[in-house]
Amino acid sequence: MTEFQKIFLFYVFLYFLFKGVMYVALYVALIIAEKIARQRLEHFRRLHRKEKAAERERWKVAYSLHDKKKVVPNIQPLDISQLVNNPNSFTAYSQVNTSNRHKHYAGNRVYPFVS
Repeated sequence: MTEFQKIFLFYVFLYFLFKGVMYVALYVALIIAEKIARQRLEHFRRLHRKEKAAERERWKVAYSLHDKKKVVPNIQPLDISQLVNNPNSFTAYSQVNTSNRHKHYAGNRVYPFVS
């Protein structure tokens, strides 16, 4: 092995050593930065929760009125007996007992205004 090859291999070794040290250093720096970022995030979340609780207490009446407006009653489907007896329902039985509701209806004429 010549002198130039030994120098070349030495510099290649130094290059890979430097690259490995940089990898480890950047990895450790990333771990530390992530830890600090997580601590700051938790701090800001606590601060936000505290501010939100104070705002909720300050605007308690307005929030309760808004929440009452948002509450939607749970609508259940009608039973078959309710559907049959419901005058506002358009079912197959809608024409039953219509004589008392439609006094102007004269009979079987399709067009009541044309004779």
